[in-house]
Amino acid sequence: MSMFEMFVSYSLLVAASLSLLTYWITRKFVLKKMNRTIMKAEHNYQQQIASLQQQLSGKVNILEGMVEKLRLSNQELNRLNDIRSKFMSIVAHDLRQPLSSIQGFTSVLMMDNPQGGTGNSDQIALNNIIKATDNMNLLMADLMDISMIESGKFKMDFKSFVFNALVTDVVALQAVNAQKKGIFLQTYEFPEEITVYADRFRISQVLNNLLGNSIKFAPTGGRVEVRYYTQDGNLFFSVSDNGPGISHGEKEKIFQKFHQAGNDRNVKKQGWGLGLSIAQEIVNAHNGAIGVESAGLGQGSTFWFTIPLSAPVPDTLPPKPLEEA
Repeated sequence: MSMFEMFVSYSLLVAASLSLLTYWITRKFVLKKMNRTIMKAEHNYQQQIASLQQQLSGKVNILEGMVEKLRLSNQELNRLNDIRSKFMSIVAHDLRQPLSSIQGFTSVLMMDNPQGGTGNSDQIALNNIIKATDNMNLLMADLMDISMIESGKFKMDFKSFVFNALVTDVVALQAVNAQKKGIFLQTYEFPEEITVYADRFRISQVLNNLLGNSIKFAPTGGRVEVRYYTQDGNLFFSVSDNGPGISHGEKEKIFQKFHQAGNDRNVKKQGWGLGLSIAQEIVNAHNGAIGVESAGLGQGSTFWFTIPLSAPVPDTLPPKPLEEA
């Protein structure tokens, strides 16, 4: 073997030895350090997870406490609502008898003094008592209706009737109030007879409420228009006035219970603010819709509702096969 070959062999041996030594050092120290780093990172990660779990547990406890408070608050709110409904029902029921007695005694006094005439001071006072008790009876009726709505006892008596005749009756009744304010009451009568399947008394409540509100809010010497027609199997009714109108924010609240018009309608507050809410419940019970349109303050308003003309058709079963029949 030549010196060159011996040198090459020796160099390869040294290189192999250095490679083994490098591998051993790397495995002994570098990998050990890496393992320590990984273990430390894993330990820190586990500590962070434990801390987050502890924080999450605290948040869950807080949330559970809030849920429990909300549940208790809902229970208290339901209890107060029940008390309010019972109170309204009791008040409306128990006040009717003394109001009827006041009306009866007042009527007797009026008949005992027929010579006084309408200009007599006593007669004027008795007339005012009758009007006040009539107004109180209307307020009590609203309370009774709301009480029945909240207790689920608000029932409808559906029958077929001529809607044109009902509108004529309601307009004739409200025309008295319109004449007192010098309001021109225009009715655009539908040329054909419209028969609807609905609760006549409840629908008359809706008509009286919408028409009465328009007359109340229209300015002296103003104009109120009544329209109704049929379209696609539905009845459409609307009342328009040239009154102070309704703001956009007011339109969102106007059908809520106990809500009364704001200062934009410069009219003395009367009633409980239940009329439109009751009207909405009645229309909803007829599978209809109710709403209001107004271009804004000073632009007048139009209240409308729509209900189906006929009763909903029940689902029919498929015919039985001949052998089963």
